Amino acid sequence: MSIFNNKSCIALLALISGTVAAETEQATNSTEPKAKPKRVQTFGDLLDPDLPGVLTPKGSFVLDTSLSFTQNSSNTVSVVGYTVLPSLIVGLIEANDTDRTTLTFGVTGRYGITNRLEVEARIPWVYRYDSISRRSVNSGSDSAETRTFSSNDIGDIEAAFKYQINMETAPYWIAGLRFKTTTGTSPYDVPVDTQFGFEELPTGSGFPSIEPSVTMIMPMDPAVIYANLSYIWNIEDDVTSEIDGESISNKIDLGDTIGFSAGMGFAVNPKFSFSLGLSHKTILKSKVDGSTPSDAKLLQLDSISMGANYAINPETTLNVGVSAGLTADAPDFQLTVRVPYTLR
Repeated sequence: MSIFNNKSCIALLALISGTVAAETEQATNSTEPKAKPKRVQTFGDLLDPDLPGVLTPKGSFVLDTSLSFTQNSSNTVSVVGYTVLPSLIVGLIEANDTDRTTLTFGVTGRYGITNRLEVEARIPWVYRYDSISRRSVNSGSDSAETRTFSSNDIGDIEAAFKYQINMETAPYWIAGLRFKTTTGTSPYDVPVDTQFGFEELPTGSGFPSIEPSVTMIMPMDPAVIYANLSYIWNIEDDVTSEIDGESISNKIDLGDTIGFSAGMGFAVNPKFSFSLGLSHKTILKSKVDGSTPSDAKLLQLDSISMGANYAINPETTLNVGVSAGLTADAPDFQLTVRVPYTLR
């Protein structure tokens, strides 16, 4: 992969570090006493008119640790042959059963530069385990051939800026810009065989991406309605992959992603809230060497999510969320546990 990706990550993180350091030094040199800023912990907090903003308050640092479990499975039947009659197929029939499990441990840091502007950086560690079972029905085999693959490594580091456009009246609008690096293992950096696919499992996408987004938050006591619109632009790059021991070089333009999500949160009491949401993503067709392959697909990913949020104390929050896929390409199940801790 191009060294542009890692240099971009280093430059962006350096910019973030410099901005945070400047704000920290300014706060340290100030002699005026400051009250502790209040941070949004539950959906109920969004109904508080005294909050300085929706994002992390100025001078506050949030350390957010998370653990995510994702399960995805698929069963496919491939036919290589032709149909003589509607019930008679001449050729090879192959049945595949694939189970994919992913564990992601992430550490995210968020700092409030002002009450309107927030900067964020995320470092993930990814563990993957795949089990692939294949059986050729017409070959006379009495059992399926099963192979397992596992891998763990750092994932793609991300950095983001968020800016709250309006502060006084609802709905509140937040603009975001996220940059994803290629620190994870690329799918094009691991060997591939034509029978089972990856011989080693990647932990990253292999391409840097830029994601602008806009979020709307509308408090309506006792509920909060939210919606998000985003676009992920994957930057085109030259890649070299190894298939059955043969190196192949191509210029890959990974399909961009259009995302939309919406939902509502309910404040049960000042410490506890829960949410319901729906997410949709459209992944556009990828291009190879400037042209779209004949087998390229437009993917539609839809999922429904539920979450619960509990404020343990003014500094610590426990957040548990689950989502279930509604379309074939979406993950079957995902469980995420997050524990944000505020340092003031």
